[in-house]
Amino acid sequence: MEKFLGILFCGGRGIRLGEISRYVSKSLIPVYDKPAFMFGLELLQRSRLIGDIIILTNSENDKALAKTGLPTLIQNDRLVHDMYTGWEYVKKKTGTKSHGVLVPSDNISSISADKLIRIFLKTRSDFLFSVSRNISRKKLKQMGTFDPVKKKFSYKPALPYSHGVIAPFIIRNGLKFREDKELFESGSSHFVEYEGIWNDIGDPESLYEAMILRRKSLK
Repeated sequence: MEKFLGILFCGGRGIRLGEISRYVSKSLIPVYDKPAFMFGLELLQRSRLIGDIIILTNSENDKALAKTGLPTLIQNDRLVHDMYTGWEYVKKKTGTKSHGVLVPSDNISSISADKLIRIFLKTRSDFLFSVSRNISRKKLKQMGTFDPVKKKFSYKPALPYSHGVIAPFIIRNGLKFREDKELFESGSSHFVEYEGIWNDIGDPESLYEAMILRRKSLK
């Protein structure tokens, strides 16, 4: 059985959250009853196919996240700009030979990592990702979007494609790439349509919506 390493990305600065992130790091912001990072962490912990989990963080968050009992790695901000450069950084620092399951700390969904991993193995993918059409046009303009028919990717477009691209991302350990577009449009990449609820906390409006949905889910 091929091995998989779950990486939770908690090194973001939360610039789009404005004044909120001046006082609380994005990963630690409460979403009704628990900090944002716990949603991504629990997604990884529900997996039976992920062998280990590591939290990629920054110096401000490291002490709080270390309380999870999981290993943390403080990123070099000059080398880590997104999840993909973060994955390369983790590989370099840990020497892992496992494939990566990349999960952001600011997304909330009911996606099954194991379902994606099984499809990744079955299709012999180099890169596997999810897409959803249940995302508002306003939000699509703030994220990566994908056309499943043409298999075309665009990031923060003025005219977004029909589907938003959402994590987790399953990525082969030895895969070499230069830019996002290469990953999503490659013939060795595959996607899964996700029809459930998805939220992020990238901006105050999205954070508020996530809190409302979380409260409703607990009733």
